[in-house]
Amino acid sequence: MISLVTDLEGQQLTLNMRPASEHQWQDFDFSAAREIEQQLQAFARQPAGQVMLLQGASGSGKSHLLQATAQLALQEGWQVGILMASELLAMGEEVDAQVFDGFEQFDVICIDDVDQLARLPSWSEALFHLYNACQQLERALLMTSRLTPRNLHCPLADLRSRLQLALVMPLQALAEAEQVQQLLQRAHQLGLVLNNDVANYICLHSQRNLKDIMATLAVLDSASWQAKRRLTIPFVKQIMGW
Repeated sequence: MISLVTDLEGQQLTLNMRPASEHQWQDFDFSAAREIEQQLQAFARQPAGQVMLLQGASGSGKSHLLQATAQLALQEGWQVGILMASELLAMGEEVDAQVFDGFEQFDVICIDDVDQLARLPSWSEALFHLYNACQQLERALLMTSRLTPRNLHCPLADLRSRLQLALVMPLQALAEAEQVQQLLQRAHQLGLVLNNDVANYICLHSQRNLKDIMATLAVLDSASWQAKRRLTIPFVKQIMGW
């Protein structure tokens, strides 16, 4: 779904609020996070009124899981909207407190990198209003953050106290071997021939987090198709400038 939000100067920003299709549930290794797997599956089936927060460092896969859970909720028939802090902050640091009015139409609202928004006074007030509207209408919130709610740099105490009510699910950063395995699985889904040596090279030279690794693969997928070339280390070097 495409949505418009308006900044303080009356300019509109277009947001694509649909989950990204490349983030699939089966691509995440839940072997060390079975409880989180069960909680997110239950959330996707019956999200009403739930507030959950995936917390972890860069590279822990929290954004991937947010998108994948959103996909599951869509498949269950729920209306889902995703808000990316990186897109919202393109509006600037000052916004109207009612900027999210109408977003409570979604059954499930997912907010990636909520900590980046909560640290700013006007965005924290807007989040506070959205949180309250969701609670009143029994809408669900699924968020990601590098910090726990208790450690958020948030100027609005009321918002911090609300976020502390969320069910926090801590994620550990993936080990290098796990990142390589995730990369190989995604390459296979895309129909790319990718051997272990090339996969290790990509993970070594990316920024060592799953989001950047998958973004690199997307670039290489397009380049490989256009050039009709297999993914080899020399080809990856050429395309990525490493």
